[in-house]
Amino acid sequence: MAISFSVGIYQTAPVAEMIRLTRLAEDLGFETAWLGDSQCLWRETYVTLGALAVSTTRIRLGISVTNPVTRHLTVTAAAAYSLAELTDARVLLGIGRGETSVVLAGLKRARRSELADAVRDIRALCRGESVSVDGVETQLAYAAEAPRSIPMYVPGLGPQMLRLGGEIADGVLLTVGADPRYIRAGLEAIEEGARSAGRLRGTVRVAARIPCSISDEADARRDVRSHVALAVLQDRKPFAFDDEDRSAVERIRQAYDYQRHLAIDATHANLVPDSLVDKFALAGSPEECLERVRVIAQCGIEELNIVLMSPTPERLLRTFASRIMERL
Repeated sequence: MAISFSVGIYQTAPVAEMIRLTRLAEDLGFETAWLGDSQCLWRETYVTLGALAVSTTRIRLGISVTNPVTRHLTVTAAAAYSLAELTDARVLLGIGRGETSVVLAGLKRARRSELADAVRDIRALCRGESVSVDGVETQLAYAAEAPRSIPMYVPGLGPQMLRLGGEIADGVLLTVGADPRYIRAGLEAIEEGARSAGRLRGTVRVAARIPCSISDEADARRDVRSHVALAVLQDRKPFAFDDEDRSAVERIRQAYDYQRHLAIDATHANLVPDSLVDKFALAGSPEECLERVRVIAQCGIEELNIVLMSPTPERLLRTFASRIMERL
């Protein structure tokens, strides 16, 4: 099965560097650039996306992911609408319950029901409709004359969120790892949700979001360990951990430091064994990763979203494009 490729970028460098990196991804044939939203850790999402919107021409721009806690629904709807207008509809809106953006602000994550309401209301606002937000009827005045439909994605790690994605979303950012067993289990949960809502699985686009570091030289596994640590934090998953991994998972959960969220040199990253890296990331030589991508492509996903976890992201992009994408 043919799949498309996208790139996940965390805004740990100045906006000018994000522009350069996204332009390179566009030139290399990546379909979408997904940017994170965590105000305490990374450069501001919508400022960066606005700069990317006027600096690119083809690549789609995604938010992976915002939330309805730190961002008011009308603010999110206005930002997404404006970006879609600026880019001729090259925008994808990912929204979840909130992770570091919420935790590091001392707030509580949204409930799933609140997330479902947010998806419904943002869609309506972008169509120019009036919705009730916190008991107040409101709308985007300009959207009424030029309604827009912006594809909305939810992140999927636990079975309940995966089912919710199948029920309500245009797409799911599947963050269950790189093991085909885990990917298929995630897809089954999405399909369950779709069926319960009277939808076909094919109406929900699934992007497997996998941390990636590919190199002929360095210890590529080192670069992805912090992202793998994040992947094992949540108790509820659509699969069971292998017996060999359970003790390591518990140690990681006890030591995880949100202030060092996804940092390559985070202390908790040192607790991640190779067995977990191989199940939750694409890391190793180009030849090793090419074979793994070929297997992943047969699992039934529509998109492979590689999250750049390398101190040399430009090299990683070029290596993935020339030694994996071009050989599939």
